[in-house]
Amino acid sequence: MSQLRRFRWHYAWVVLAAACVLNIVARADQSSFGVFIDPLVEQFGWKRGDISFGYSLAFLIGMPAVIIMGWLGDRFGARQLMLGAAIMIGTGTVLLGTISELWHFYLIYGVLVGSMGHAAFSVLLPVIMTRWFYRHLGIVMGIYWAGQGLGPVIFAPLFRWSLETQGWQHTFLLIGTVIGCILAFFSLFIYSSPEEKGVKAYGIEDAVDRPELNTSSRPAPTNMREIVRQPTVLHLMGIHHVGCVAHAIILAHVVSMATFKGIPGVEAAGVLATIAGTSVISRFAFSVIADRFGGRITLTCALLGQALPVIILFFANEAWVFYLFAVIFGLSYGGEMVGFPIINKQLFGAKAPLGSIFSFQMVGGGTGMALGGWLGGGLFDMTGDYTWALGASLIIGLLGVPMALALPKHKRHPTG
Repeated sequence: MSQLRRFRWHYAWVVLAAACVLNIVARADQSSFGVFIDPLVEQFGWKRGDISFGYSLAFLIGMPAVIIMGWLGDRFGARQLMLGAAIMIGTGTVLLGTISELWHFYLIYGVLVGSMGHAAFSVLLPVIMTRWFYRHLGIVMGIYWAGQGLGPVIFAPLFRWSLETQGWQHTFLLIGTVIGCILAFFSLFIYSSPEEKGVKAYGIEDAVDRPELNTSSRPAPTNMREIVRQPTVLHLMGIHHVGCVAHAIILAHVVSMATFKGIPGVEAAGVLATIAGTSVISRFAFSVIADRFGGRITLTCALLGQALPVIILFFANEAWVFYLFAVIFGLSYGGEMVGFPIINKQLFGAKAPLGSIFSFQMVGGGTGMALGGWLGGGLFDMTGDYTWALGASLIIGLLGVPMALALPKHKRHPTG
């Protein structure tokens, strides 16, 4: 009974539910990119490296976008930004059905959908969760990040099936309209902080019993200039960059890797969906681990766990091997990014500009996704297969391990 009282009704749970839906739907196009490559090659004859550059372009343009969104969110709130982003994503997805030239794809996917639209949701929602919850923060962030893993499970097979049965134009017209409406509706339930709603954060009474960890003797940064001078901010930014380069090669190209070995298209799309589905476990688990043990253990385990399974793909020729890889890879891949909002709060305190700090880490991740997404296709065009791309993913992923081990040790305060 006491546990039920601790999980009592609070508007924070509404914010969490809305954020989970937004997290799933906002990534529909981006998380399904791998299933677009083969249809674009067949329909327009474009090279895989050229198509992959659209994926990279979305993250490159997204770099200034996430910094701007983090800054605007800290100062003016999130709801209006998310409503605008919903319009961009919905409209852009519909317009993807009208493309006929490569530059159309770059403009619509790279600018409207993958960067400007996605930036608002990706940088603002995790920080909002840390403001609404003091109690059960690790569990809450685990639920939130687990939702992100469901996006590809739903949309990757759906896109692939619809592209093969309904065609390019009808697919994006229908899906774009639906996701635009969903994003706009659920954005209305989001408040940037409990104060906007006139309530206190859930479990705020625990703040006295469990003071925030700040492992640095320096005061928390208060503006953009101080943020970029913080070694820990840049260190975490670099870790996120390396981790994202490694898994972007896989995420953007694993469907094509499977079809290149003769696996049928819908079955190959299932590999990406399996990675995403399995990552639901790691997204939840590593959020709890980050809350309890800090960034050093969390990021070291995640980087090792996503790098070593890539070895399986060097020997994958049958569907079951690809699915075996998907399960093992997904059990750690989802944990690479989910801890950052929690780690930031531990290192810098709740009063720091967490949206701006997280936006810089998103820049590190965005540049990593851009480089990795392009690298997989570019190395294929140069060599004729994916061997060198797999080698790059493995080596770069392992480079992140010593970087994670160099983070400060976590010192957990006793709770009341």
